[in-house]
Amino acid sequence: MLLSYCRGTIYCAHYFSSFHLNKPFLIIPLLLLTISSSTLAQRQAFVINNLAETLSRIDLTSGDVQNHITVLGDTPNDIAYSNGFIYVLNSTSADLQKIDPQSYSQVFDIPLTIGSNPYSVALDSSYAYVCCLVSGEVDRFDLNNGQPRGAIVIGGCPEGALIYGHHLYVAQTGFNPVDFSYGQGKMAIINLDSFTLEGEINVGKNPQAIFISPDHNLHIVCTGNYDNVNGTIYIFNPVSQTLDDSIAIGGQPAMGVVGTDGIAYLAAGGWVDHGYIYSYNSLTGQIIHGPSNPILSGLGVWSLAVDSLGFIYSCNYGSDTVTKLTPSGQIVATYGVGDGPQSMIILDDITNNVADNSAPQPTSCLLGNYPNPFNAETMIKYSLSPAARGASIAIFDITGRTLSRLNLGTQNDIGAVNWNGKDENGANCASGSYFARLEANSESGPISEKAIKLLLIR
Repeated sequence: MLLSYCRGTIYCAHYFSSFHLNKPFLIIPLLLLTISSSTLAQRQAFVINNLAETLSRIDLTSGDVQNHITVLGDTPNDIAYSNGFIYVLNSTSADLQKIDPQSYSQVFDIPLTIGSNPYSVALDSSYAYVCCLVSGEVDRFDLNNGQPRGAIVIGGCPEGALIYGHHLYVAQTGFNPVDFSYGQGKMAIINLDSFTLEGEINVGKNPQAIFISPDHNLHIVCTGNYDNVNGTIYIFNPVSQTLDDSIAIGGQPAMGVVGTDGIAYLAAGGWVDHGYIYSYNSLTGQIIHGPSNPILSGLGVWSLAVDSLGFIYSCNYGSDTVTKLTPSGQIVATYGVGDGPQSMIILDDITNNVADNSAPQPTSCLLGNYPNPFNAETMIKYSLSPAARGASIAIFDITGRTLSRLNLGTQNDIGAVNWNGKDENGANCASGSYFARLEANSESGPISEKAIKLLLIR
């Protein structure tokens, strides 16, 4: 069940259908979201209870819990937030509820196709994008009036999705409902400006969720086939559109979030004595907690969330609880909620950005270069905030002398530009160390970010 929040209203979607229940341990932990809203005076969490089919609220300051505050549809599966409202996706009743997080009342309900098994929802400021596991479609709806705005058939039994920049990235599990096997896992790339399928990238077995790390790479959580293929994280560079690395985490992780310190946490089930959470450094790939030493939480960890203070929250489907943990894994509090808590969002007035299943707004900085060292040319990745104007990348030597300037134009997003190892006159630079620095203007003054080192070898 996924929950979304947009402008004070909650939308609920139930997608944990009987079809999905037949999949061996394919209960997906869904993302716990951290939301900022000036209209919300306190830190609170909303939890969708998959079996009770209700919404719970946790006051994260006092610890008070209100259960069953809103009746949801049949099999709520996902929750998200946008523009002051919460959205809940229901799988069996096939609808997307828009809910006001202050009054807990439903604003309106968006009907979907019965039997399509709507599984997850991703939101931007204007549209909801619903991934339907059985029909293989991605459906688009207007958040203001709930009207349909097109659909794309991508196939592959899609589940989790992430909006980043001008693209929607969708995990295609490759699940075969006839023999319950898993084919080639893929990630679909959809251009949101044209709402067309741009392409697909082959990844590991049974990809179920996608999240973003501080270096702006996408981490694709591949759960494995619950038999002889274990969990692996694939790391995708959205600038070069390539897979750069993978992490053989093991076990059966199903979703992930990133803490304030760059550590990634994975919901990994655990259905006997304890629930399991894995962790790794999202920047270096170092595994901290895996199948042999998991962080222990409540029974059946289904999904996770992180608040602005760095605390981790797990929805524990088997024990009907939400657990609050420190980044090191120490349990701070346990909250009793409804039957089958599956996913949650955190509305946190301390947080300055929205961190749900859409990526944060880009900040102005350099994101590294590749290759490094280099011979002929190197690709410099950058991020530009909407406030940046007249941006360029200055290339200078160890004396501080500017050799070249790469103009970035008016693009405000994530991108890349190549430096060919030459100065502004077209002469080849000698082997050695050089530096690149992002420079731009904004309404609040000049932007000059920390330089990165480039190593040229002729």
